[in-house]
Amino acid sequence: MSSLKQLTAGAAANLGTIGSGMTLGFSAVALPAMQTSYHEPAVSDEEASWQFLVGAVANIATIAAGMTLGFSAVSLPAMQASHHHPRVSEEQASWIASLASISTPIGCLLTGVLLDRLGRKRTLMLINTPALLGWLIIATASHSENLFLYQLYAGRLLTGLATGMSSSPATVYVSEVADKALRGMLVTWASIGISLGILVVYVLGSIFQENWRLVAGISAGFPLTSIIAVWFLLPESPVWLMSRNLVQEAELSMRRIRSVPHHEDLPTPLEEELDAMISQQTGNTRGSLRDAVRLLRRPEVYKPLVIMNAFFFFQQFAGIFVVVFYAVSIVQETGVQFDGYLASVLIGLTRLCVTVLISFASRRYGRRILCNISGVGMTLSIGALTVFLCLMHDHTFSQEAAADHSWFPITALVLYILTSSLGFLTLPWAMIGEVFPLQIRGPACGATTCFGYLFSFIIVKLYPEMKHWWGNHGVFTFYTFMSLVGTVFMYVYLPETQGRTLVQIEEHFRSGGKARSEKKTTEELPEVSVPVNTKEKLLEVIVSRKNKQDKEEVMENALVVSVLEKTRENNEEATEKLLDRPISEKT
Repeated sequence: MSSLKQLTAGAAANLGTIGSGMTLGFSAVALPAMQTSYHEPAVSDEEASWQFLVGAVANIATIAAGMTLGFSAVSLPAMQASHHHPRVSEEQASWIASLASISTPIGCLLTGVLLDRLGRKRTLMLINTPALLGWLIIATASHSENLFLYQLYAGRLLTGLATGMSSSPATVYVSEVADKALRGMLVTWASIGISLGILVVYVLGSIFQENWRLVAGISAGFPLTSIIAVWFLLPESPVWLMSRNLVQEAELSMRRIRSVPHHEDLPTPLEEELDAMISQQTGNTRGSLRDAVRLLRRPEVYKPLVIMNAFFFFQQFAGIFVVVFYAVSIVQETGVQFDGYLASVLIGLTRLCVTVLISFASRRYGRRILCNISGVGMTLSIGALTVFLCLMHDHTFSQEAAADHSWFPITALVLYILTSSLGFLTLPWAMIGEVFPLQIRGPACGATTCFGYLFSFIIVKLYPEMKHWWGNHGVFTFYTFMSLVGTVFMYVYLPETQGRTLVQIEEHFRSGGKARSEKKTTEELPEVSVPVNTKEKLLEVIVSRKNKQDKEEVMENALVVSVLEKTRENNEEATEKLLDRPISEKT
């Protein structure tokens, strides 16, 4: 056991160097694939490298969120040990595990407001503040029985609040600043950050099994790093700047993100993106509550809202987060002879590796294929574990036989995490920044993740009760059923977003997947007031292009007129000659 701890400690100590090495070598393996004909248009090395850096910095906060999700799995066994003082009861443990999920929805709702009011960059900095405070409170938790639980509860509430606040800003930011050729990969990095955070806290928990306070103290370093990195390295989103009519600032931000020097003209595709932002802003100004209600009646709003909330519902009620929160306890309760902490590390490592692969696979195969494979794999793997637990419950398997086949439930759990990471665990977080229209993107992302974490709180909090009601075999039978229903639902309703621009995705929901009609009635869009300065900027763009078109039309018209004049002169000359002829010649 000591050698295992030493090996794990060495691995944990070098996690940072592994990440650094992956960052240095990533472009070497990624850029050739991005610049093949399949991934046209090509992205330059400099532009891709800067966007990779921007995506990584924006997602540091999600690492802390992942550590919040996985902390209860490694801390509760130590807190519930007989020698721990004060000893935590099963009821108290369920609150410690689930309290983070109570405050998380509040953080999701706050994020929707902050993204629109403060901007993407300042929101990415602000979301780290409650995480830093929460981890410090947990790390300094008193040994006094009177204060111990209150500090733990307060710390979990704060870290849960930060988890909710970090659920969508990184994805929204990356989806707005990334090139279309890279967006499919970069929006999955939020899931990679969460997976990395879960793995890190699992590894730390396996090293310091009795010292969960130290684990919390180390965890506090990640939100602090995120604040510093965002402040120095990230520019504001050009989409948000344009929504505030800051056209010059939006262009400067676009130049920085896309690596275009100030002395060079913007490439045509970037000019078109900026023009599209200006045009879109005229229809995306904030209105009254009545306007918001009218927006909810539009198919491009309510369709993605229903689909994404259903996605999160099946994600949670299929038991994915229960396995994350109670990984060590679940392994121990299967009755197998296997180190629960080591199993949790294997689960975390599996999730991280698969999530990294997904960032590449989603660009090539799209969202739907991965979602379908994920749903089928989840149903089969959790179903296999259910059969094993049912056989143990019916005493078909004795404890000795279960110990001899201890590899089976571990393999089923690892396969469950592997297949869930292919789609159901990662894709909802990646897609929320893509599917909603700009005018409601912040609030819609906040509301959707809010409901997602409410579902998480319900299922995590009820897990101990469900065990008492149904037994482990009954609980996992329920998860199997929800996995099956979720797979069928998403197969029918989830659209493909890979390879489409945000405008094309919005149009897909508006037209029901059919080609957009060229004629559109004015009743489709609510009337909105357009700021005067936005009108002026838009008119400048339109007039400049109109002048160019008018000049071409005038030249064409002048050519036509000259031909007509020449023809008229020729006709008059021929008529005069005919009239001057003698009568005999005319006849």
